[in-house]
Amino acid sequence: MLALRRLLALLLLWALSYSLAEPQIRVLLDEAATAVTVWVEGGHRGYIDGVARFETALPLKWPISVSAGQLSIEGQVIGRTLTLTPLGAAVVALDGQRYRGSLTLIARGNRLQIINTAGLEDYLRGVVPAEMYPNWPLEALKAQAVAARTYTLASLSPEREYDICATVECQVYRGMDIEHPRTDEAVAATRGLVLTYGGGFARTYYHADSGGFLASSAEVWGARRPYLPARPDVAAHSPHRRWQIRLDPARIALSLQAQGVDVGRVTALRILALSESGRVQRAEISGERGRVVLSGTMLTALLRSWGLKSTRFVMNGDLLAYGDGWGHGVGMSQHGARSLAAAGHRFDQILAFYFPGTRLQVLP
Repeated sequence: MLALRRLLALLLLWALSYSLAEPQIRVLLDEAATAVTVWVEGGHRGYIDGVARFETALPLKWPISVSAGQLSIEGQVIGRTLTLTPLGAAVVALDGQRYRGSLTLIARGNRLQIINTAGLEDYLRGVVPAEMYPNWPLEALKAQAVAARTYTLASLSPEREYDICATVECQVYRGMDIEHPRTDEAVAATRGLVLTYGGGFARTYYHADSGGFLASSAEVWGARRPYLPARPDVAAHSPHRRWQIRLDPARIALSLQAQGVDVGRVTALRILALSESGRVQRAEISGERGRVVLSGTMLTALLRSWGLKSTRFVMNGDLLAYGDGWGHGVGMSQHGARSLAAAGHRFDQILAFYFPGTRLQVLP
């Protein structure tokens, strides 16, 4: 009994120290808006150009616009930056969407850069249910929480004004309104747990469905990481495992023209080279005025813009693509994690499968 009490006391001390030192994550919410409406549901403190200007126990609702590098509230210029920090249990909202933590608006010419700063664990409460369905097995949700936590910490960028974006280009974040008791439980149950490799945070990439074969980090991004190899994945019951799409020649032609390439009306797409995981690495587009060979990140971006779910596909002769999976294929397959959890595997076993050679550790 004494040993158990000591263990509980140590866990309590660790939880307290982690809470005090919990990283604050700066999330880019938008950088294209010209006008927004900001709410604070309760007391808050306001900073203009980095200087505390007001503090009130009253809520606020402000329309904020930008012009020529200056913020305006109802037409009155206030400065270049505004930070609203809620007090107590108050929260901020941007165009009706609520967020924990503070909200900063920065004038960038005639555009707004909007950043939400929140504690790591609160931030994850808005990530995990946006990236994985809350009704999936709890062990899969825990694996997702650890992967998202590690990915976030590996993305910290002190030299920039934000650490991570809120879209699929980083990982999806939707603030408070998407929070769910089951994903909250997964975040809380794995609090402070991360994957490490070689003394640093592992790059815990994840995607919807590998299509049955995981891609290596080298073939997708050019950086070889031993714990992100190309290899067979588990069988997953996924709506994305098999798909087909007929490519739109006009859409392809327009996207090529945007890149300065004009082949005229597109007639064919021919695959020239596959990666070690069976993903398209080089392809030739033929048109009435010529042809072009595409590869690398440009090819990947264009294929995505044409509506393909992944680069793991084959073609027939009339622009019909048959493919497997959804996403880049590197790291953890979310549908694969779901299948492993449904088969009785724990979250740590799921992570060990998808990130072999990494270590599951508690943040100091």
